[in-house]
Amino acid sequence: MSLARVFEWEDVLEASSGDGYDDESTSDDDETGERTGKASAPTRGTSDEFVIVDGANVAWGLAQKLKSRFQAKTRVPMSAAVVMALDYEPWLRRGLKTHAFIPREYVVGYVNSVCDGGGLGTVNADVVEYLGKGVWCNRRLMDEVEKGRITLVSRAGDDGRGSRKADDLTILRRAKEADAWICSNDKFRDHRRERDIGFSGGKAMKEFARLRRIDHNFVVAPGLDDVTLDAMLEASEWNPRVGSHHFDAYDGPRRAPPRVGADAVSPPYHAMPHAVLPIYFEPLPTDSMKTARKTFLERKDWELPRIK
Repeated sequence: MSLARVFEWEDVLEASSGDGYDDESTSDDDETGERTGKASAPTRGTSDEFVIVDGANVAWGLAQKLKSRFQAKTRVPMSAAVVMALDYEPWLRRGLKTHAFIPREYVVGYVNSVCDGGGLGTVNADVVEYLGKGVWCNRRLMDEVEKGRITLVSRAGDDGRGSRKADDLTILRRAKEADAWICSNDKFRDHRRERDIGFSGGKAMKEFARLRRIDHNFVVAPGLDDVTLDAMLEASEWNPRVGSHHFDAYDGPRRAPPRVGADAVSPPYHAMPHAVLPIYFEPLPTDSMKTARKTFLERKDWELPRIK
């Protein structure tokens, strides 16, 4: 039933209504508290039902989607993608709690690593601030960190060499402890040999990822062609604040402001607000989950054959 709530499979929920399932699992107070108040990360033995968001995977997922949709020349990891997943309304309405884990440098780091940064020519001044000495901060994500909805994961490593898989291992470990769902398009195949995340072996970890990982997608400007989007952009009179020249406190090497109008290399799609470029997050079931749904419904309709 947990899986049915994740994807709002009303047919499964209805078929299970006679088995004592109660879908009224959350109140308005609970939902408001999750959206605006302090939240907690999933821990061992928690009774709450969590969806853990793979922040890096989701941020890059939207970046790739925009690059493919508009043939953009650059990819910039986007903080809006992480917040969209955290705020996915059907999950909150069904009583599912959301929490994201993301590498620290995606929130506080150099311009090429921080979300909505990407480089001196693409950094979005609407959501990123300059802290000095080459360090930038994504304020949108930091706000969620302060609310307790995002946990930063260090990739520095104890040996000083760093580990790009630190956030993946943290996600797997915490998801196993809380029996949580994982929202990520990463199948975690590179981590089957890990021995310190609580699994008895590679097969056990593979099976957990198969059963508890859900895919995700971003729908960009559904039903709108490029001509309509250009008209929306012009009507909005939106003026992008992209590039290091928008930061008065920036004390490092500067790049020339990006070209605009007919001479522009590529519009800053990554910086466009929802009113200019509508984007929607959606979770997607894996093939095994689709099979499980089909099997469940077939079994509910099954009856013992009787000789007439």
